[in-house]
Amino acid sequence: MTRTRKRCAIVGVGHRAHSWLDGIVNRHPATAELAALCDPYVERCRDANAAYGVAAAVYTDYDRLLAEAKPDLVIVTSPERFHREHIVKALDAGCAVATEKPLCLTMEDARAILEAERRAGRPIFMAFNYRHIPLCSKIRELIRNGAIGRPVSMDLTWYLDYKGHGASYFRRWHRRMRESGGLLITKACHHFDLANWWMDDVPETVFAFGARRFFGAGHNPYQGERCSTCSHAAQCQWYTDVCVTNRTEELSRELGYRVKGVRGYIRDYCPFGDDVDIYDTMAVCVRYRNGGLLSYSLNASVPFEGWNLAINGTKGRLESKITDAKPAASWVPKDWRRDYQGQTVEWPGEYRVFVMPHDAEACELTVPNIAEGHGGGDFRMMAALLGGGTESLADPLGVFASARDGALSIAIGDAANRAAASAQVVQLGDW
Repeated sequence: MTRTRKRCAIVGVGHRAHSWLDGIVNRHPATAELAALCDPYVERCRDANAAYGVAAAVYTDYDRLLAEAKPDLVIVTSPERFHREHIVKALDAGCAVATEKPLCLTMEDARAILEAERRAGRPIFMAFNYRHIPLCSKIRELIRNGAIGRPVSMDLTWYLDYKGHGASYFRRWHRRMRESGGLLITKACHHFDLANWWMDDVPETVFAFGARRFFGAGHNPYQGERCSTCSHAAQCQWYTDVCVTNRTEELSRELGYRVKGVRGYIRDYCPFGDDVDIYDTMAVCVRYRNGGLLSYSLNASVPFEGWNLAINGTKGRLESKITDAKPAASWVPKDWRRDYQGQTVEWPGEYRVFVMPHDAEACELTVPNIAEGHGGGDFRMMAALLGGGTESLADPLGVFASARDGALSIAIGDAANRAAASAQVVQLGDW
């Protein structure tokens, strides 16, 4: 019997939609098809159709898409401030939902989404691709197999490279807290989910500090609205040509970054603008229901990219360190006009995990690194969702994330923002 392909609709045809378009059209055409695209800027949808050689129905009205296209699966890749609306409406229309991180912006939004999921009686697929990265899955496997006993505390420090990835959040709409929730939501939700997953526990209490020490007004002698219109372009070391430094010029144009006459996805705001109100330096403490502790920090102004991880358990300790993304020197300065992906970039062929049991010899394990698609996480995640469907796959490690997992990561991030603003400990309540 011929299997019916899953009819997919994408709402929000921006940068992240590219990975899903590739997954549906190029990687899983036998089991998935692109039925519809929705974005306020119709040119983005048309350009995506042209770029991928498809003829998906194009909508600017999300309600019409749900009523007319009748997708099996709605993939939410819109800006996070719209996630609650888009997820709840899709569920109420009887569609399955896969949503990009973060699930939403606040604990209130998260509870509303969980209620809509319960009401609809069908699960939301939370696209936490980091869980699918081989290194992250291996750490989960080691802990589940008792390599260090029961986790009791974790130290996780995350680094974002100051000239590229870190700065990018301050060049886009993410720079405004009301739109992104800041890095403690839009970025750290990944990290909080990993911490919850590895600790295998539910967060209960949060305290945090946040500061702007590098980006925002007053941290650069030059300031403008956008690099592309700035009168200081010749002098400022932060000048960037967005179509050169973000994938390729062709892809940037295909996905609507530079469509003439259209206010598309602006990616070259001055990172030192007056409207920057998110933190670039953060420290968070979390206590879990069963007594475990997390000490987390995120810094967006480091000369490299990566993490430092240490998990202490009742029977030992696990450590992992990554320094693998393009260092600041590799991110295109103002006088470098070639696509950075055309340059020689050294990626480690494998990652290392150190396991130090209390009563045995320490050992070093190696895990392969896949130098594309978030360490291979995108491909593995989409193969599960778009290929055969997660319901048919064994998942002994609990890799497939739920809406509740997304909600718990948001609970930490939202509570951390509140704690940083109020200097008060925040209780998360029941989830």
